[in-house]
Amino acid sequence: MMLEASTQLPTSFGTFTVKIYRNGQDQEVTAICSGSIKEQTDLAVRVHSACFTAETFGSLKCDCKQQLDYALSYIAENDGIVLYLPQEGRGIGLSNKIRAYALQEKGYDTIEANRMLGLPVDSRTYEDARDILNDLKVQSIRLLTNNPHKLQNLADLGIRISGRIPVASAPNSHSSAYLDTKQKQMGHMIKAKQQYKAPLRFPQRKTSKRPLVHVNFAIDSLARTASVNGEPIALSCEKDWQRVHELREKYSSIAVGANTWIKDTPRLTARVSILGRKPFKQPARVIFSGQHDCQPCKETNRATYVIGQMVLPLLSSQTHILSTDHILTQPLAKLNQLGIKSMLVEGGLQLIDSFIKQSMVDLLTIYVRSNCYTTAIKAALKAIPDLAADEISAQSYGEGTLLSVSFNKALINHPEYGIAI
Repeated sequence: MMLEASTQLPTSFGTFTVKIYRNGQDQEVTAICSGSIKEQTDLAVRVHSACFTAETFGSLKCDCKQQLDYALSYIAENDGIVLYLPQEGRGIGLSNKIRAYALQEKGYDTIEANRMLGLPVDSRTYEDARDILNDLKVQSIRLLTNNPHKLQNLADLGIRISGRIPVASAPNSHSSAYLDTKQKQMGHMIKAKQQYKAPLRFPQRKTSKRPLVHVNFAIDSLARTASVNGEPIALSCEKDWQRVHELREKYSSIAVGANTWIKDTPRLTARVSILGRKPFKQPARVIFSGQHDCQPCKETNRATYVIGQMVLPLLSSQTHILSTDHILTQPLAKLNQLGIKSMLVEGGLQLIDSFIKQSMVDLLTIYVRSNCYTTAIKAALKAIPDLAADEISAQSYGEGTLLSVSFNKALINHPEYGIAI
């Protein structure tokens, strides 16, 4: 792999450094770079295969141009590389791609069309990406992709992948069947066709109405939080447990549901033994009790809020907020009035599901006890079916994978409540 030319290129997304390499097949391969690249770890990288029909003619039959535009926009804001590989039509070439399109017009899907032409479904290889990343001395990458096979293929070449960044795209009437095939038959982590009309979207936080809400929980690779006999499973590793306790001291309150409170009697504290220091502060406790009688905590040096229909006699440090149903708007507004400006929701899954379905979440993080990003994302979708795979970012974390979904970028680095993930 030889570097042949390099220059600055102003574009509508920003100004990039463009490097042209020549590979062993005498093909030109492009690296579009933004920001500091050499010797970087966890660098955002998109490995993108050329799509002449979409990127030149504006074809609506695929989402390639949308993915390329998204990647260029992303690295312009966050630094990174888009590697543009000459692998038209998943490696079959432009003529064969047009032949496959002609078969698709007769009702065959993209996989069937390739096979009818005697062609592989996907013949792309990524040695060129490896060689360019090695030339640029990139230490590890966060890959912009929805394709689990690309993650695996690059890892098999020795590229260290520390995370996955989902790539957004909007389907249309011409591309929906193609995207559906990619999702169902090729395993791509994108929305299935039936999901297109109503994708999950968390609203922006309205500070005057409710606390800022961060949902955080842990599951295993099968989406379980408890064993078959109902006993809690030890899921968090030491590094994730440290993260959880750092989160706890950042938020005004920690919320759990009645079942979690009754079964686990959680302390809901930021602990010295985990942090290795005295916590900056301790959060108030919020218990969503529903119709259960939740025994109030005997600890009186922290405020406790019990939200539900029934409650035992409370201590002076405890407040009952009446709620006769599972609608969260009124109790969250009341908590906000009482000075609870931020909330970390930790469980259980029934309470978490209510927050998500009612669009009361600003940030969602899930620790999955699996080192495989694809397995971790599938577990998250099993635990919370309302999520969409192409909204979930993933990164290696301790002994597992940390997933996140955020539609409020200001939350991540908020000076009072945010935490980089």
